[in-house]
Amino acid sequence: MVESSPSARPTTVAVGIDVAEERKEIDLVALDTNRALLTSAGRLTVEDVARMVLTGIRPSIVCIDSPSGWSHSGKSRAAERELRQFGINAFSTGPDPGPHPFYRWMRVGFSIYEALASTFPLFRGDAPLRTAAEVFPEATAVLLAGRLRNGDESKRAFRGRVLEENGIDSSVLPTVDRIDAALAALTGLLALEGTYAGVGNPAEGVIILPVAELPRARLEPSRAVPSERSKWAPRLMVGSE
Repeated sequence: MVESSPSARPTTVAVGIDVAEERKEIDLVALDTNRALLTSAGRLTVEDVARMVLTGIRPSIVCIDSPSGWSHSGKSRAAERELRQFGINAFSTGPDPGPHPFYRWMRVGFSIYEALASTFPLFRGDAPLRTAAEVFPEATAVLLAGRLRNGDESKRAFRGRVLEENGIDSSVLPTVDRIDAALAALTGLLALEGTYAGVGNPAEGVIILPVAELPRARLEPSRAVPSERSKWAPRLMVGSE
């Protein structure tokens, strides 16, 4: 674990959480407003995460790499269908399948949202401050890079490069899961600065994205990386079918 002194922490902190099934445990990263690493921890339980967030770190936003609800509109949610319009493939979250072992990781995610809900209610497309927001690290990386990942790029290389380009040292993050947690936290910081959009239906789950304007066409691997982040006002796109 890497952690700063609590007395030195700034008021604006974002926590990112990468969710896995219980036997693989959970990764957590906290970034401050200057994008400095405050906390990097792995092998956590849901109880560990709740304790660290609620009584230790006390962030301004929590971003969780896990669906926040089941589909009510078919074999996937509106959020996932909207991401595919941009070329971003997300896991299809269907209706509740019951006690199927494959979905244990999602139920871990649901448990985290539930454990934090009294202090960090679910982000549904309104103001992100002091919410628990659903994120998708690949979407975060793609949108910040302005392009899809090339076929010869590993997830770690692509996503780590995006972190570096946004002022975060990826070399101290030991696994791709920890990198994903950092991308989640970065998404939260950008949202708190006013740079965010969302896709999805509040009844199924809104995924928060680290751009102020959603792409107008499908992205491609060769698309040039923009030289600076958009300064347009936040916009929310929800509920498209």
